[in-house]
Amino acid sequence: MKGIDIFSQKKILRKKIAEIKQSYSEKKLQDLSEEVISTLELTEAFQKAEVVLAYYSMSDEVNTRELIKKYHLQKQFLLPIVNKGELILKKYVSEESMLTSDFGIREPVGDIFLEYDKIDLVIVPGVAFDNTLNRMGRGKGFYDRLLPKIKAPKTAVCFDFQFFDKIPANEGDVKMNMIVCQNEIIVE
Repeated sequence: MKGIDIFSQKKILRKKIAEIKQSYSEKKLQDLSEEVISTLELTEAFQKAEVVLAYYSMSDEVNTRELIKKYHLQKQFLLPIVNKGELILKKYVSEESMLTSDFGIREPVGDIFLEYDKIDLVIVPGVAFDNTLNRMGRGKGFYDRLLPKIKAPKTAVCFDFQFFDKIPANEGDVKMNMIVCQNEIIVE
């Protein structure tokens, strides 16, 4: 992809990943998600974390919904919500206390959580990742604006087909501290 600007390289890679995801059945993606989440559960970072900023997965992402339900009585989960072009955080209480946004994403209701220093771990979604802990998101920059405000370790979860030796990245892209794939963990 030499000679093509980073923006174009990212666009091409996002399209490639989308095509790969579409080649898998929903059941297969769920099975692969369970492998990733099982690997995450074994990490010391997850086991020790008391306050976890996670994401409530969409159908094409590593499924975090069951993880949140499984541990929400032992750990405090925070979920991001898009508000005026930025991510704000709210506490997850239960499935019943969630509403569906205009984008079709389930979101918690309640007060905005601002105590970023209390967060022990961030579980981050993305489109593609690499050996040097780069993350490429969906292109809106939401996480790249939020993550620098949080000191906690950033852990990305992804399917094996989302992991590459090298992806296009620039200075504004926030690196991860750890990437958890189906059967592999990459740490800084």
